[in-house]
Amino acid sequence: MTEEKPKRGALLYYQLASVILLLVLVGFSISGLWGLVKIVAPRLTTESYEWKTVSTFDRYVQDKYRQRSGQYFSRFEKEDTTASLTREQVEAKWKLAQQDVLNEERREGLRMIMLWVVVVIVCLPLYLYHHKAVKKARQLLEQPAGQ
Repeated sequence: MTEEKPKRGALLYYQLASVILLLVLVGFSISGLWGLVKIVAPRLTTESYEWKTVSTFDRYVQDKYRQRSGQYFSRFEKEDTTASLTREQVEAKWKLAQQDVLNEERREGLRMIMLWVVVVIVCLPLYLYHHKAVKKARQLLEQPAGQ
């Protein structure tokens, strides 16, 4: 039983598929690593426009509250219906808002890692199959015609 020599067109297809799959794997691996950084250090990776409103207590108060006589009132409600808040209550809301921004960044990092895992599960076997086919075809092409 002799094996036929592969055609160059088929070899090119498998080579191209291998390169594309390898690029996809590398790209999503970089994305997965960035997702890991988002989980470990969300303050470093959070977008500035999301973080700037909760980064400091003064900025948070400036964006959300009016202060009068040591009490805080919401900027978005009418003055006569707004209940006042103490500084401690506003600080608690500020810390919760900060935690929400950081938790959302961690969730985004987890999504990136999960996407990377799915891509590896799908693309790695395909890459290995195509790479093996290319290696086998190249070996067959390099054999002398008489063998």
